[in-house]
Amino acid sequence: MADSSDIENALIAKLGADATLLALTPNGIYYGEAPPSSTRFVVVSLAEEEDVLMFGGRAFEDGLYLVKAVMLSTAGGDIKAAAARIDVLLDQQPLTVSGYSVTSVRRESRERQTEVDAVDASLRWFHRGGLYRVVASA
Repeated sequence: MADSSDIENALIAKLGADATLLALTPNGIYYGEAPPSSTRFVVVSLAEEEDVLMFGGRAFEDGLYLVKAVMLSTAGGDIKAAAARIDVLLDQQPLTVSGYSVTSVRRESRERQTEVDAVDASLRWFHRGGLYRVVASA
């Protein structure tokens, strides 16, 4: 039986298996938030989701995922390269998900923002990535 969390797990596994992305974001790939003390990482989160019903059951799951690299300004990373690598790995690329037949993965929009650190206002967090739509048939 298909489990919706397997879609997120497949995104994280695909990103985490790429040596180039891991070199750019050595603290890893996480769902929701990274552990404390992380300074260069990728976060995957579900922005919105819709189940499409057909013949009395779920035919498709249509999820929009925010996938972004996050880096502390003093960590010495290349946020632009990390976001570009995420795009190479996900946009219009196959995604294998247990229990599903994925029909499409594509970027719908980009994400770029700077956040002031909550503890030290002299520090900045850079966020860069995109919103990726994953349509998977159950």
